[in-house]
Amino acid sequence: AFGVLKLRQKRKRKLRSIRQRHINVRQSITMQKLILALALLSGVSAFAPRSTRRLAATKAFAPRESVALASTLAEPPKVAATVQDEVFPGVADCPWTQWGNKDVIIKEERALPAPAEFAPEWKKADVLSADATLEEELAYFRSFKGTAKSLLHKYGAIIFRGFEMTKTPEGFQKFYLALGMDPCEDPLSSVAGRDAVDKKSGLYEAVNKESRSKYFVGMHNEQVGTRSPGRAAFVCLKPADEGGEFLIADGRKVFRDMDEKLVEEMYEKQVKFIAAEIPLGFMEAIHPAVRSFLEPPLLGFAEKMAKSKVDFDIDLIWDEDNEGKPCIHAIAPAQPPVVRHPETGEAVWFCNAHSHSDYLRQQREKRDGTVDLAETDGASRLNRTDIRFGDLSKFTDADLDGLDEVVMK
Repeated sequence: AFGVLKLRQKRKRKLRSIRQRHINVRQSITMQKLILALALLSGVSAFAPRSTRRLAATKAFAPRESVALASTLAEPPKVAATVQDEVFPGVADCPWTQWGNKDVIIKEERALPAPAEFAPEWKKADVLSADATLEEELAYFRSFKGTAKSLLHKYGAIIFRGFEMTKTPEGFQKFYLALGMDPCEDPLSSVAGRDAVDKKSGLYEAVNKESRSKYFVGMHNEQVGTRSPGRAAFVCLKPADEGGEFLIADGRKVFRDMDEKLVEEMYEKQVKFIAAEIPLGFMEAIHPAVRSFLEPPLLGFAEKMAKSKVDFDIDLIWDEDNEGKPCIHAIAPAQPPVVRHPETGEAVWFCNAHSHSDYLRQQREKRDGTVDLAETDGASRLNRTDIRFGDLSKFTDADLDGLDEVVMK
């Protein structure tokens, strides 16, 4: 289960020459990049996941300047596209996040008309006959290349149900290649956050671990450090035994529904995420003189190791955890919680506070009765995250409760 809001730097791709067998002709084609899914998200929306009990979801990513899948026509296509560009092109680097200028006037943007309907569901039974073949499904998806992008800008996300083609990794790949999709690498690849179902095919497995079977993943954007895909595709290849709901939220609406004073403060100060916590409670028992001698080399070693594992800037500092124990926090650079969508210009919520907040995570564990599981079998303290204002001051519990209420409604 995942949450996503996608904003990427535009990158032009060079024309690729395709040599056709037995034909002495070279054709240059420009592949438009796109990302799609059974649950398909444009840059103006965010996925907010829920409990993932044994959920084996699969996702694929593509750079931002892609077109995205959609159609409002409830009828099968009359003309199928050619298949010259349906050869898997390989996995491109995940593009850089496009933060844009800090020019959003919060009060004025929130007063603009609300966005259109969010995340409509389109079912196979409404657009194709019940006995439609896989080839007919493929032809149906091929017909969407020209209309997808504008529809995703309008709706934010589109959910497809009942199609047979996407029930296997191979079919899912045919699905996105039929739309000219050029996938990119998972933004979490630099931190080994997810296993690949087939990395060569650009497919990554979602939270499918026993230790995460009762873990609630808070709403987040598919963004790590300085990278995030323009759009993301999600498909459930194996339903959870129980639970496993996949919740999505419209980033435009979250921005409008948040407490205005809090949004103003977050936008002015920006936010910083604690990306990791290294627990060093044993330092309390060490004599202050020895501790002061050990702290600099320990910090230097931790910084060297951490920066060798990720491809984005982080600062490591001595701090105290939420229990008041000594620890080293790895802190990501300051980020704005609200950005403009680089294609539509709309102001959208682009912030992982809901998933990264240690307070909200603990509240969910208490609610779901998973506190013991989190302490023993869950994520290690090294993966413990949190959120701060840009000046490293803390959010109040009331602020975070308000964020949770907006996301979950």
